[in-house]
Amino acid sequence: MENGLYIGLSRQVGLRHQLDVVANNLANSNTGGYRSDRVAFHDLLVRTEATAKIGELSFSEAVNISRDPREGAIQTTGNPLDVALRGRGWFSILSPQGTLYTRLGSFVVDNDNRLALTDGNLLLDRGGQEITLPEGWEQITISPDGVVFADNDRIALLSVVDFADESSLEKLDSLYYRAGPDLEPFISDDVQLLQGARELSNVAPVRELVQLINVERNYRHIGNYLNLEDERAREAIRNLTR
Repeated sequence: MENGLYIGLSRQVGLRHQLDVVANNLANSNTGGYRSDRVAFHDLLVRTEATAKIGELSFSEAVNISRDPREGAIQTTGNPLDVALRGRGWFSILSPQGTLYTRLGSFVVDNDNRLALTDGNLLLDRGGQEITLPEGWEQITISPDGVVFADNDRIALLSVVDFADESSLEKLDSLYYRAGPDLEPFISDDVQLLQGARELSNVAPVRELVQLINVERNYRHIGNYLNLEDERAREAIRNLTR
């Protein structure tokens, strides 16, 4: 008698999970290099007296979150410290947690003349070293293959890497990803760097709003079902106590 209630509640938990994912996507629609997430569901069909009254009802269990691999649009900024990636590739970043990876290419020069992200984490070169600009530099140029020039002097080659299965990267937050011990990075040969531009989020706000509407409708549908199940259970108890 309680199976229907358990399944309905499980579906509500899945919908809450989906709501959190959609809300996070919308919150990061303006975050450079952000890749949106999707919740995958496994469908379960259950027929009870309550579902017969409101039609066939399909319940689903949230099984995993997948990442949308599509690239975001390119925005031209004219800032020489903005670098967009076109194609498969990730910037290598040194953080207190070790080497992390990001698509965001909005850099700054820190107080020690090093190339960094705005949070202070450092951009790495191909040798795994931080990139320090010479004193008195005036102009930075970054070539399409990742060579960094300060004025006319070559000072570094950016570490832009790829992975055999980038979907296996662990998402830490809206900006950073981490590779597990079994996921080895290799130098990307299918990427072009565009100086003076940044990659935008690949979130499609209209699509996410449609997802929100669907979540709300499904949640209401499950609520109606749970109410009918509750009424059925109460009726059964009344009949048993007569």
